[in-house]
Amino acid sequence: MSTKQVLITGSPEHVQTLAKVFEAAGIEQVTESQLGRRASEVNYYVQLGVTVPARGKTIVQRVHSFLDDGLLDRFATAERVLPMLADDAVVLLVAGNLPAEMAAPDDRVARLSLLRVLAHAMRADLSPRRVRIRVITSARSDEEIAAFATGGGKDPWAELPGLEPARGADDPDSGAGYDDWRIQVLGLAQIEF
Repeated sequence: MSTKQVLITGSPEHVQTLAKVFEAAGIEQVTESQLGRRASEVNYYVQLGVTVPARGKTIVQRVHSFLDDGLLDRFATAERVLPMLADDAVVLLVAGNLPAEMAAPDDRVARLSLLRVLAHAMRADLSPRRVRIRVITSARSDEEIAAFATGGGKDPWAELPGLEPARGADDPDSGAGYDDWRIQVLGLAQIEF
């Protein structure tokens, strides 16, 4: 039986401490560059947040840089990782991108919503594979994060009040629904914001 592997991205300091918890559970940490050199698949992918330095003179500029350098950069990272995931992998998107200084407004619900958008997009791209993707809060300890990865379950602290998940959003057997959704999204000629 081969050793299970975890890929952890995000804040380097947090990556190191979380990797030790996975290692204690017998799960080997790998990096993106290691995976690029060998043919293997990741069983667990944990995407942690990073501290984003505030840039800009106005609040709009600071929020723009926070979104661009933090939350939206997580989409690019996920795109690179998708081909590395095993068919039955577990993905945890851990909230935690915060402005380095609180001169920029913060909206926890909006941040969690953007992570949910990322989770849905990943599910659509991975369909019909049985990858399980969860959003969890940064309030969880490293031990709790590893337990969510290896044992499953939802983080009730990450649930958004008043928002129902999309059909099949947390169901690994819902691949067919995401196939249809992916076709619809990729077929859109224009998206308005």
